[in-house]
Amino acid sequence: MKIDYYAYRSGMRKWNAGFKVLLALGTLCLVIGFNRIGVSLFVAVVMGSLTLAVGKLPARVYLHYLTVPLVFMIVSVLMIIMEFSTGPIGEWNLSLGLFYVGVTRQGFLMGIRVFFRALAGVSALYMMAFSTPMNEFIFVLQKAHLPEILVELMHLIYRFIFILLSVAEEMQTAARARLGYRNLGQGFRTFAMVAGNLFLTALRRAGIYYDAMIARGYDGTLAFLTEERPIRLWQGIGATVYFALTVVIFLMS
Repeated sequence: MKIDYYAYRSGMRKWNAGFKVLLALGTLCLVIGFNRIGVSLFVAVVMGSLTLAVGKLPARVYLHYLTVPLVFMIVSVLMIIMEFSTGPIGEWNLSLGLFYVGVTRQGFLMGIRVFFRALAGVSALYMMAFSTPMNEFIFVLQKAHLPEILVELMHLIYRFIFILLSVAEEMQTAARARLGYRNLGQGFRTFAMVAGNLFLTALRRAGIYYDAMIARGYDGTLAFLTEERPIRLWQGIGATVYFALTVVIFLMS
């Protein structure tokens, strides 16, 4: 919900949605294909600056949402860097009794490269997510001629998540009003009851929403009302310069 909220308030909200999606996907392809630390750092800085400075996303919000992937990336990189063996291995090693933990120069460089590549990818996707509402993103997929059933399922599943969240919040509010969480034991019992009824209640609510769609003329195809936003000349020039600098950094590194 928060991501959609910030996407609708983004300073890049009026940009062409297809342009933003292509910019993010093109960046991902370059980061994966070039696989250079300098390129990844450049991309992370540019994409982060777009999200914060142009998109006007608060820095604390950006850092908050960056925390989860950062933790995952750090743990993953540590697993790449560290090697376990029965004897000393690598340039740096630590004896833990029955085995050694070592770090080789090649493994260390690989881990650092993977970390910054993942950071650049996350930055590019966050630029797109925090500036493109879901309905516009789905409209871009439709224009890209993806199978209609895939696009509609994506949209319906996405909306069903909000139905689940709304039903869960209502049920928890009702349980608190009845002192369902007055102590630890009762809290566990209330949680079990809410979890057991959540899916059935949400499924019933989804059926009501589907009936409402039928009453409004739904014929199996979802139509999204979107505003035509042409790509500005300065946006095209900026994207060209950005990709050109990325290639230059790759050639120099």
